Amino acid sequence: MQPHEEIETPMGEVLNFPHRHQADTEPATVHATAERLTDDQTSADDEVVDAEVVAPSTEVAPRKPVVPPALAGKAREAAPVVKTAGLTVLRHSYFLVAGAWDTFSTTYGRWTGRHIDAQIAAATAAGEHGVAAELRKQQAQSKELFLERLKVWGQFLKHLPIGLAGLVGAVFGIVFVASIIAALQPGGMGFTDVWSGFFSALNSGFEFVAWAAEWSPWAGLAVLLGVLGSGYNKRRHRQAVPAFLAAPGSGVGEVEVTPSVVVSALRRAGIPALRRAIENMDEHQRAAMLSPIRLAGCGVEVDVTLPSSGDTTVTTEQIRAKRRALAEGLGRHEHEVFITKAEAARTVRFWIADSGALDEPIGESPLVGEGFDKADVFSGKAPWGVTLRGEAFLLKLWQCHLLITGLSNQGKTASLRSLLLWLLLDASVEVHLADLKGVGDYNMLKPLVSTYIAGPTDEHVAEATEMLEWAVGEMNRRITEIEANADAYPNGITAALSRDVTSGFHPIVLVVDEAQVAYECPAKDEDGIPYGGSKATSRFFNAVRKIQNQGRAVNVTFWQGTQDPTNENLPIRARNGAHIRASLVVATESQSRMALGDAAVDAGGAAPHELRQGKDKGVLVVKDADNTIETVRTNFIDGATAEQIAERARLLRAGTRFRRTEQAPEQRDLLDDVATVLEDADKVKATDVVARLRKLAPNHRAYQSLDGGKLKTQLAEVGVDVKKADGIPTVYTHRVHAALAAREGENEPS
Repeated sequence: MQPHEEIETPMGEVLNFPHRHQADTEPATVHATAERLTDDQTSADDEVVDAEVVAPSTEVAPRKPVVPPALAGKAREAAPVVKTAGLTVLRHSYFLVAGAWDTFSTTYGRWTGRHIDAQIAAATAAGEHGVAAELRKQQAQSKELFLERLKVWGQFLKHLPIGLAGLVGAVFGIVFVASIIAALQPGGMGFTDVWSGFFSALNSGFEFVAWAAEWSPWAGLAVLLGVLGSGYNKRRHRQAVPAFLAAPGSGVGEVEVTPSVVVSALRRAGIPALRRAIENMDEHQRAAMLSPIRLAGCGVEVDVTLPSSGDTTVTTEQIRAKRRALAEGLGRHEHEVFITKAEAARTVRFWIADSGALDEPIGESPLVGEGFDKADVFSGKAPWGVTLRGEAFLLKLWQCHLLITGLSNQGKTASLRSLLLWLLLDASVEVHLADLKGVGDYNMLKPLVSTYIAGPTDEHVAEATEMLEWAVGEMNRRITEIEANADAYPNGITAALSRDVTSGFHPIVLVVDEAQVAYECPAKDEDGIPYGGSKATSRFFNAVRKIQNQGRAVNVTFWQGTQDPTNENLPIRARNGAHIRASLVVATESQSRMALGDAAVDAGGAAPHELRQGKDKGVLVVKDADNTIETVRTNFIDGATAEQIAERARLLRAGTRFRRTEQAPEQRDLLDDVATVLEDADKVKATDVVARLRKLAPNHRAYQSLDGGKLKTQLAEVGVDVKKADGIPTVYTHRVHAALAAREGENEPS
C-alpha cells in the first residue's frame, strides 16, 4: 500500500487521499465512504474521523421514472375496469371447468347410482324416512345394474376376438363360394373377377375407415365442446360460482335455505321456550319439525310444526313477532320472509325469498299484448300481477264490491286503473267514474265511461254523490222489476241476461277514486243535508251503504280507492261492505286491520304494514271474495300503454248502447205516509215517526233531512198539531186521521 499524506481541511477534518502517480493515464477510481458532520456535531474538541472519499464518478445514476399525473389518473380510472375484466375472465373460466366436472360427475353418478346419495341425505334431514328407505332401495338396484353392465361388457370383450374371427371366416367363405359359382357359369364373371371386386370393396372400406380416423379427432373435439358448453351454460344460469368471483347482484353468497339453517334460525329467534325445546331434540326430531322445503316462485316454502309438550308451548303469534330475528337467521332481509298460518294445527308457513328477488321487475301485464283483445267479466278473471310464488294472480270481479287503499304515492291509482282497463274490454259492462283527485290519471278512459268526473272540489263531490244516487235509483228499479215479474225471471239475473246490454240488467260499476275526499267533505246541499261524513244523514255514505247492501244482486257494484285509511275517511260500514279488499303499504297494523279486516291480519297473511314504503310500490296484499289472502306484485301499465289498451276497448265497444230508464223524482204525500207509519198506535214520538218515514221511503230526499222540529212544522201546515206528552213532542193518530178526512172533504165536489 502506498504511504498517505495527511491534509488538514478548513473544517478540521482530516481526509486521507491515496497518492497518485503522475504517470497514471487513467483516473483512479477509489471505492470509499465518507460521513458528513453537521455543524453542531463539529467543534474544536471533536475527535478526528478517518474516512475514505470516493473520487467523483463519471457515471450518472439512473433516475426513477416519473409517471405523468394525467397518466396516473387514467390508470386509477382503469383499475376497476381491469379488475372487473379479470374477474369476468376467471368467473367464466370457472363456469367452464366446473361445468365439465359437473357433467362428468353426474354421468358417473347416474351410471353408478351415487347421485341418489344427496337425495337420501336431504330426505333424512327432512324426516322423510320412508322416502329415504325407498331411495336406498333404488340405490341398491342401481349398483346391481352397474355390476350387471360390467359383466355384460366383460363377456362382450371376452368373446369379441372369436366373433371377429368367425365374421372374417364367414365373409371369406361366402366370397369363395360366390367365385366358384361365377366361374362355373359360362359367359359370366370369372373366378378372379369376384375376388377383385371383393378386394376393391374391402379397399374402399379401409379408405373410409382411414378417412373417419383422420376426422375422428375433430368429431371428438366437437363432442367435447358440446359437453363443455352444456356444463358451462348450466353453471352460468345457476351462477354457481364462489362468492369472490360472483357478478354484482347475482345473489351468490346468500345463505342457502336448508333444514339445518331453518332449525338454527328458530333456535336463535329469541323465544326461550322454543330454544329449550330444540336443544332437547335429537337430529331426527328436529328434522321432523319441518316439511320438505319446496320451491315457490322466486323463493322457497317450508312448514314448521311448533313444539308443544309438557310446559313447553310456542304459539304462532310468538313466531310472527320474531320475523326480523328469523329473517336475519335465514340470511335474508325482513321483507324477504313472510310468515303465515298453515292449514295444520300448531304449524306456521315460511316463505323465504331469494336474496334480492323481490326487487327484480316482474314483466309487463298480459293486457299489453295485442293478442289480448277482449275480456269476459262473467266467466273470466282479471290479471293483476304475480304472487310471491311466481304464479299469475287472477281476480274474479263479477258482482263484487272492491276497496283498495294505502299510503299516498304507492301505486293505488295505477293498480285500480289496470283493473278498469281489463273491465272495459268487456263491452257489456257500463262504468261510471269519479276521480276526486283530478290530475288526468284516467283521461284515456273518458270516451269509454258513461259518467266521468275529475276534480277535488266540493262541487265534484256533489256530482259524485249524485252519480251514486242515480245508481241507487237504478238498483231499486231493477229490484222492483224483478219482484213484479218473478215469473219472467225465475233464476234471477243470469249471466246470459247480463250480457244483453238492452235488457236493463247489464253490469254497472261505480268507481270513486280518492273516496276519502267525499267522506271528509263538509259541504251541504240546499236542504242542509251533508254530502260527506259517516252518519246516516250523509248523502254519499248513504248511497254507498245502499249499493253495498243490495246492489250486487242486480249487477250494480261499487269500487272505491282511498288514501291513508282512518275511521273518518273510510267508515267501518263502507270498508266492511267490500267483497275484495286490497292494501298497499300502510303505516301501522291498525291501518292494516282497517283495510283488510281483523280476520285477515290475525291469519298472518295480511300484513301491508310490513311492506317497505317507496320500495314496494305496486305491491298489494289482497283478500278476494273467497277470503284467500295473497301478496301480489302488480303489473305496472304506464300512461302511454294505457292509451293503447283504451283504444282497443273503444273499438270493441263501438256501437254499444245501454238501456236507459228515466227516473222521475219521487213524489210523496207526508200526511198519507205519517198515517201509514203510525199504523194502529194511538200516539208515537215525533222522532220515531221521522225514523219510520225514512225506512218507508229511503230514496226520498225530503225525508233524509227531516227531524222532529221540521216534522212538527210541516204537519202544522196540513192541520195536525204536534203536542208534547211527558215533555216529548208526540204525533197523535186521531189528529192525523182528522186532517186526512178534512182534506178529503175539501176535495169533494159541492
